[in-house]
Amino acid sequence: MRPAPVRQPGPARFCGGGRRANPVLPAGVSAGSCSVLGLKLGSRRVDVRLVKVDVCIASYRRPRGLQRLLGGLGQLCVGPDVDLRIVVVDNDPEETAREVCEAACDWLCHPLVYRTEKRRGIPQARNAALGVALGRADFVAFIDDDEVPAPDWLAELLRVQRIYAADAVRGPVLPVFESPAPAWLEPFFDRPRYATGQQLKTAYTHNVLVSTRALASLDRLFDERLGLTGADDSELFQRFAHRGHRIVWADEAPVLEFVPRSRLRLGWLLQRAFRVGNGSVFIDRHCRGLAPKRWQLVAQACWCIARGTAMQISFVWGGRPAATRGLQLVSFGTGRFAGLAGYRYEEYRRVHGA
Repeated sequence: MRPAPVRQPGPARFCGGGRRANPVLPAGVSAGSCSVLGLKLGSRRVDVRLVKVDVCIASYRRPRGLQRLLGGLGQLCVGPDVDLRIVVVDNDPEETAREVCEAACDWLCHPLVYRTEKRRGIPQARNAALGVALGRADFVAFIDDDEVPAPDWLAELLRVQRIYAADAVRGPVLPVFESPAPAWLEPFFDRPRYATGQQLKTAYTHNVLVSTRALASLDRLFDERLGLTGADDSELFQRFAHRGHRIVWADEAPVLEFVPRSRLRLGWLLQRAFRVGNGSVFIDRHCRGLAPKRWQLVAQACWCIARGTAMQISFVWGGRPAATRGLQLVSFGTGRFAGLAGYRYEEYRRVHGA
């Protein structure tokens, strides 16, 4: 069953790239009207099937970060078989991303679509991007507006997708601290990494390539009830994997995430843990086919709080990092309790970075 139609928000603006109409097609060939590109090699004609990819970005009041990201996307190395387009959805009613996108049209070598989504919310903006992409692209690649990809990021995601016949490919996110971070704090921004090809149970939109055909098989796209709470991406990809779609890891397809000073503190780590716990309860109760019973959720929250409290004794031999991990577990459990009481914590109401 195809997902319900995505609301078509705001007027779209399209630019075809400043230096050339499309860097992966010969002059005179329209990317929007062909799927097979004929190349002559000596006396032979070889048909190369174009893979249409839309890089989707949801942006809210981060013009500097968006400009930095578009600069990185302009440096991507893709083969002649990739028809690449960039889709930016501006979630700010004041359209703070418009000027950045219009300026980028003068130098970007890839087509760019700019669209506004005035309903505030991360899933609202992501669904708007999919509303642009699903009618054209074979794959969508999601990346955040505080990140920059490696030059071979997209090529590597596509390579791993082909090798493992994956429906989605997820890659690593490496932190870059905009201000010096305390040494004990830095490891808390490291994320797990896996061997290339390892199958995963979920993915996140900070670095992922997804088949549009697989997305179209879902009963809905990003859950807009999770507007500013976060977790809409993990919720979607849990449903995605539950439906039998394959998610694999690509360890050589990294993006850099720029971490602002406002996140380099214990309070933010605990707020993030609280938010993750809060959002996980919503997913457990509303977004899964077989939801746990309420007493099971209460028991899990109690266990997290008790375990995290007991871990405070590890400060004696593990120092501040060990105690902080315990406090994160307490915050996670408290967030789950708050979710059970009906409280929704909107972490993303505040913007970090610019």
